[in-house]
Amino acid sequence: MKGAPALIEQSQRRLAAAGGNHVGDLISWNADRIDVAREAAREVFSSVGLAELIADMDPATALSRAMAEVRRPPGILVRPFARPKGDTFAAMGIYVQNTRDGEAGDEYVCGARCRVDGTSSLIVALPPDGGASVEMALAHGETMAMHANHLVTHCETKDLSAAMVSTAKALAGVPLRDRGGFYLLPPATCGTWAKLKPGLEELGVRPIRIEMHDAPENIAVAKAAAQGALEADIAELLADVDKAGSDGMRQHAISRRVEVCRELRAKAHLYRGVLSDVADRITAKVEGLEQRFEAHLDGGSFTVPVND
Repeated sequence: MKGAPALIEQSQRRLAAAGGNHVGDLISWNADRIDVAREAAREVFSSVGLAELIADMDPATALSRAMAEVRRPPGILVRPFARPKGDTFAAMGIYVQNTRDGEAGDEYVCGARCRVDGTSSLIVALPPDGGASVEMALAHGETMAMHANHLVTHCETKDLSAAMVSTAKALAGVPLRDRGGFYLLPPATCGTWAKLKPGLEELGVRPIRIEMHDAPENIAVAKAAAQGALEADIAELLADVDKAGSDGMRQHAISRRVEVCRELRAKAHLYRGVLSDVADRITAKVEGLEQRFEAHLDGGSFTVPVND
């Protein structure tokens, strides 16, 4: 660990040595040029009960992503077919642009196609249906197919980064920055991150973990982060409950919001150590919202107030 994180860690160790109480862990990570087998990544997250964060990638999604990620040579365009044949989940045409003088319009010739094979589920590059291929187009299709098949079986940097963000959320982490990047974990979930750390390192991720202790400045930062995140979630639920009252909402959507209220109450409890007097006020708001959603599930009216 280098730079600012190392300095912060040193100061927190001094606080711990002086008898400071643990209020949570500050976590982050660095990840670049990750390319690991999807099953290996899933095994790491499975060790802490989060295997679902490394989901399978279906071939159609992989093909769409390959279309965006594989660099196109000049004069090549790739477009999904509007009406592909019924034996595939996805198919794209690879077109060669033939420029013409004047302003009558350039000519676009389909020189290859890239599709999910309905039998094997592999992504393959082929000549146009019933036509001859154009070498440059077919070469690009083959590169796309190779990358898409790789994505089905492997996780790259963006996949692992997304899983890391989801991990922070699953561990009840709250962001210390509006755009994320650094998260505060409550003491109850810090052990899970510590257990995950060695496996992440084997995948090429460089996790950061700094124990936070109860110096006044740390308490203020932790309180502001936890309170801000919880109140942002409450604001979304308030908008939803108003919408449900005025426009209506499907029952399963209402049920999900009841679950979210319960999750928020549990999260507020996890951060009670830093929220102190604010915890009861936040819990009361969430309980009021939960009662309003439950009343709607029971066919009643929204009569339970939510205190400011």
